[in-house]
Amino acid sequence: MGVWEFLKSKHFLRQLIIASAISVAIIWGALKLLDLYTMHGQSITVPVLEGLMLDDVERILSENDLRYVINDSIFDSDRVKGSIAWQDPAPGTEVKKNRTIYLTMVAVLPEMTPMPNLIDLSRRQAIALLETHGLEVGRLEYRPDIARNAVLEQKFNEGAIEPGTAVEKGTAIDLVLGEGLGDHIVTVPMVIGMPRDEAIRTLNLSSLNVGDEVYMDEADVNIRVYMQKPDPLDQPRYLQAGSAVDLFYRSADLFDYEEYLEQLLSVPVPLLTGLTPEEVRMVLEEAGLELGVETFEEGTTQFNAVVYRQEPDYQEGKIVPKDQVIHVWYHPAESDDHDN
Repeated sequence: MGVWEFLKSKHFLRQLIIASAISVAIIWGALKLLDLYTMHGQSITVPVLEGLMLDDVERILSENDLRYVINDSIFDSDRVKGSIAWQDPAPGTEVKKNRTIYLTMVAVLPEMTPMPNLIDLSRRQAIALLETHGLEVGRLEYRPDIARNAVLEQKFNEGAIEPGTAVEKGTAIDLVLGEGLGDHIVTVPMVIGMPRDEAIRTLNLSSLNVGDEVYMDEADVNIRVYMQKPDPLDQPRYLQAGSAVDLFYRSADLFDYEEYLEQLLSVPVPLLTGLTPEEVRMVLEEAGLELGVETFEEGTTQFNAVVYRQEPDYQEGKIVPKDQVIHVWYHPAESDDHDN
């Protein structure tokens, strides 16, 4: 029998059908077994574990046929110690039964850091080094010493703290600084509109401490300085180094600081016409404005000069930003008929 006759024979066709059926059955069975092994079509939604304590995590994962491994821990003063900080996979992810969830916990024990040596550093250098070590600036005290703003002592809980001592991150370290020769008077910086941390750092860099802190809203998120005492916006303020500035806060989520600062930092344009140079300087200083170019007409002196023109010009209700430069022109006081 030839090959062609054999391929057309009933015997061959019967064997081919049987082999095909067996192959289909084997493939179908393999797919079914694979589905069973991988639980095809069956998934578990990863629950939210962040913020929970470990006992609750164990119970929830056990109920969902999931496992966990704690693969890291972090120090975070804003989170509850022993709680879950992060998880992988993220909440809402679809996973198979017995999947391992990797967790990062908030450390129960505080993170420690060695106390740096600040002695003989400048105030600015000492503040920067404390921040590098995760420490905060406490009270600034001044003592008569020729080395102005140099660190004379570093203190914690009113006692000296030696370099290398292990301290908890976030600890406030008090600094004793030299006040130099004579009285150490500093200008009070404006911190209105600044976030709390930035405001405190600005005061510390100006040799000032934070006094009372008043939170004017129930919310304590995204807080900024709403008011400070003494207020440098009334007039330039000066304090002895080491003095305290009281801060009042409001939440930027509840209060429009952009509009507030625009109003706060703007002043009406004063009317300077007819004023003498000395009077002009006094008026502009009180208004928080800067004196620009003074132009004296021929024959005009400091003793007979009065303003006949100003720029920006005066208009009722017109306001300009504080620190705006005002230019003035003078003519002799007797020139009342001068062409304006």
